[in-house]
Amino acid sequence: MFSHLAWHDVDTPLIICCWLTCIILAKIIFHKSRIGHYIPESSLLITLGLIAGYILDHLFVWDIYLHPDLFFLYLLPPIALEAGYMLPFRMFFKNIGTILLYAVVGTCLNILFISGILYLFSSFYQQSIPYIDLLLFSTLISAVDPVAVLSVFEEIHVNQLLYINVFGESLLNDAVVIVLYHSLAHMATIEQIESYHINDAILSFATVATGGVIIGLLFVIFTAFSTKLSVKIPVVQPLISLLLPYCCYLTCESVHMSGIIGIVTCGLMMKPYLDGNLSDKMKTTTKYFMKTLSNTCEAIVFLFLGLSVFSKSHIWDFVFATVTVVACVTVRFFVVIPLTSIANRFRVKRIALVDQAIISYGGLRGAICYGLVQTLDQDVILAKDMMITTTVVVIVFTVFIQGSTIKPLVRLLRVKTEEDKPQLISTQVLNNFADDVMAGIEAVIGRKGGNYYRRRLSAFNHNVLEPNLMLKPTSRGSRLVEKVCEMNNEEIRRNLLQEYQV
Repeated sequence: MFSHLAWHDVDTPLIICCWLTCIILAKIIFHKSRIGHYIPESSLLITLGLIAGYILDHLFVWDIYLHPDLFFLYLLPPIALEAGYMLPFRMFFKNIGTILLYAVVGTCLNILFISGILYLFSSFYQQSIPYIDLLLFSTLISAVDPVAVLSVFEEIHVNQLLYINVFGESLLNDAVVIVLYHSLAHMATIEQIESYHINDAILSFATVATGGVIIGLLFVIFTAFSTKLSVKIPVVQPLISLLLPYCCYLTCESVHMSGIIGIVTCGLMMKPYLDGNLSDKMKTTTKYFMKTLSNTCEAIVFLFLGLSVFSKSHIWDFVFATVTVVACVTVRFFVVIPLTSIANRFRVKRIALVDQAIISYGGLRGAICYGLVQTLDQDVILAKDMMITTTVVVIVFTVFIQGSTIKPLVRLLRVKTEEDKPQLISTQVLNNFADDVMAGIEAVIGRKGGNYYRRRLSAFNHNVLEPNLMLKPTSRGSRLVEKVCEMNNEEIRRNLLQEYQV
């Protein structure tokens, strides 16, 4: 009987299930149709949110928005963990200097230039905004979220150098922005800013970032050791691989360290140890467990972005929004190209000009910007509602316009793509040989460079960490055998497919 339906007992989980079902159906339609050839997936999810927001705005009085605690405590950690876990380990550390230059120096320059441009036009805004508030807003709006760009890169197989620089820069950029944001948010509450406040902010930035890395490394040890002890109950290993990094994030946040730096460090550094403790089935389970959770969280965030367009607390300022969009797009070009010229002086393989253009153009804004702007204190930042509105405008513009045109631009500029080369054992052997030769040259000339320290760390890892943290410590020989087995399996699979098609 309908009169006895207990709707109130299941309304919350049922609404969540309905939303997730809508997201799944939208993704299926997106990948089955030709829409994906023209717009990124994130654009579709924002559009879905726009439709839902329009319906709710006209039929109900609900004002739905993404609560900061929901974003930072539940949605952000899986996204950051999966990004760190899937980051190409060798390529990341090989280009770490350039990535740090983009992520740290480039982010700081973006913040300074954007805040300066916004301050120049401050007399035209509806509300009077102090410079420290504009600096805080410029910090959060500088957070890059190139999910759509990376999906395009994977589809058209851009070269590894471009891919790793965009991926690594976006990952560390988010961490830098969040740490700077919290430092500047504290300064915004101070009536008179003195020089020692700036020094305290710089010291706080260094402490919070370093503390996040240290806590992340400690949890790498906990995670590796736990998976080693649980080898006889493999079904719990994927849960350990997800739960302990999440505990790392919460621990960092509880002691006022950078949770995102901690969980990214944990995800990046624990992968080699998990490879020695997990079976092939558990590796696959862990990988897709993380990817599914991360993808779902990203979808929820973009859905909330679409819903937020119809928020009743919006304050639309055309001048402020226009200046912000133009500043975000142009400043990134003026920062990336000079920094790349500096990086190319110290690089053997230089970053081409067309690659620099794509790195500059690929500065999409997304989840981090929206999550941070929601945490602004309305009592301190009086223009919070206007900043939220402008943040939504910037995200929608970059995701729809830049995200939809990045693929044609890559093809127009004839960006170098990664060719499908056959897998060769000689490639892995030559990579190891090159590392040894470079370390030997540094030893002969008496210089302790990057290869020397990398070799020392590798020796410490092989002699001390791996025997204690891994069930099956790896070596170059074991990795070569694993590579041979992988190639044989791939060749067998191709042969079976050919026979089946015939």
